[in-house]
Amino acid sequence: MDKEKKVLVIPRYLVFLKFIDVPSLEDPEIEKMAEYQALKEIPHPKEEIVISYRNLSSFKNGFSSLMLAVAGKDMIQKRIQGLHRSGAKVESIRIRSELLYLYLLKKGIIASDKVSFIVYIGVEDSEVMIISRGRIVFSRGFKNNEKFFDEVDRSAMAYQRQKDNDAIDNVIVIYPSDVDMKDVREHIKSHFSAPVIFHECSEDLRESSFSAKIDLLPKEVSYRKTKLQKRQESIVTYSLFGVFIVLFFAFFSFKMYEKKQFIDILSVKIDDAQSQVQGLDIYLKKTDVVKKHIERGQFIVELLERSYILIPSDIAISGLDYNGKDSVFYKGTSKGTQEVFALVKKLEGLKYFSKVEVKHATKKKVRGKEFTDFNIQCQLNI
Repeated sequence: MDKEKKVLVIPRYLVFLKFIDVPSLEDPEIEKMAEYQALKEIPHPKEEIVISYRNLSSFKNGFSSLMLAVAGKDMIQKRIQGLHRSGAKVESIRIRSELLYLYLLKKGIIASDKVSFIVYIGVEDSEVMIISRGRIVFSRGFKNNEKFFDEVDRSAMAYQRQKDNDAIDNVIVIYPSDVDMKDVREHIKSHFSAPVIFHECSEDLRESSFSAKIDLLPKEVSYRKTKLQKRQESIVTYSLFGVFIVLFFAFFSFKMYEKKQFIDILSVKIDDAQSQVQGLDIYLKKTDVVKKHIERGQFIVELLERSYILIPSDIAISGLDYNGKDSVFYKGTSKGTQEVFALVKKLEGLKYFSKVEVKHATKKKVRGKEFTDFNIQCQLNI
């Protein structure tokens, strides 16, 4: 039975979150700069952390404003294992800060001309964020305790210490449905000098259709998931190919049967209808085309059986495509380019191919080991 897929949401206090501007508008460059900044801020090896970011906005001066998120891989793995033990499968890992920010935008709770001091009160932990004219510029999280207002004030002071920060226009207190706010509303209002707005969040942020960009799912987990998907796609492809061949033979066998009946009828009436001779000639030409298609189908099946015997164990074939005309394509992964060219030589030795060449071979590293993705084109000798 397939495991239930779930979105894992990480609270703010477990994630390092920083808002930075980088001098680029190109996604590949931005990704490298985000990784460099994360490694600069976090004193841990790259292998021990997970890095992700959201591009909040880009400016005409060539800068992009990022919400940079970094989390410890150990913490992420423990939470993934916890879900796996419950029978669920992690599809993605989000941070609540981004989901909460997107929720506020979607509901129109924050104004584009104001600076809002957001206080999220959860069951076990809370978060403070500043949204300035529609863009999040500050965030801080903490576990709930008796010094709740001290943590809130400390967050406000941290924001105010930064130069050129605008004054706060209003306070928005947001909380999920399972948090009772009746006895603390007045206390919260009296704590702030700015107007206070209360909002109950009845939506499950994990189930909301937000365009979240930050995903803290480790790359090795994502790689395994992608590899499994490709394997499943290959199984479906080969199954459909097999069904196609069966239908191919069934269809043309039926056509051959029809042809025989038709010829028998023409043999009886050929003396009475000379005009039908021409129709018979055309029909026979079509039959020759059918015969060639059948021979080609048998040729392809024999080719598949023979070529797979030649593929060594250190080469993984991820795809086999036939363009329907004169070429077959082998796609896969090997330990190196040497194995790829060795396979090319073996394929050249088959009588089925008139020409074999490597269309591309790309090197990559997975867990410190080097692999080569390749695509080999084989021109059929038919």
